[in-house]
Amino acid sequence: MAVTKIHRASKTTLLVGVIISILVMALFYLGGQTPAEEKILADLSQPKYTDIMLYWCYILLAVTIIVLIGFAISAFFKQLKESPKKALSGFLVLIGLAAVLIITFIIGDGTPLNIAGYSGTDNVAGTLKMTDMWLFSCYIMLVLTVLAILVMPFIKRKK
Repeated sequence: MAVTKIHRASKTTLLVGVIISILVMALFYLGGQTPAEEKILADLSQPKYTDIMLYWCYILLAVTIIVLIGFAISAFFKQLKESPKKALSGFLVLIGLAAVLIITFIIGDGTPLNIAGYSGTDNVAGTLKMTDMWLFSCYIMLVLTVLAILVMPFIKRKK
């Protein structure tokens, strides 16, 4: 009974998310262009509903992070009761991730960029270093994922 409710709830959530995403993308691609007097640069294409698309992406990112952190915390405490050693090894992975984020933030470049038509407040060292941190971390995670895909079959064969 509980599995059926969980399955129904997750299916409904996925369906609602996909429908909203399709509507937002349709608005973005089919909603037309920003009027000429409101454009930042006259010769660039500027879809009218870019803000809505970006806000939807922020909402999806925030929900994903909250759910992942919630599941990670609940799994940690569940595993702490069953096997403290495994729980601490999972905690070491989080410490490693934090170390990667700190190191990539430190090596990030904070030199302000020369962006045509932009005079906002986000072109500062802190924001630029954080952007570099996320990009470098994504590159590192991509490389680690590819290495894991290539190496794991050999490790399983040895066992």
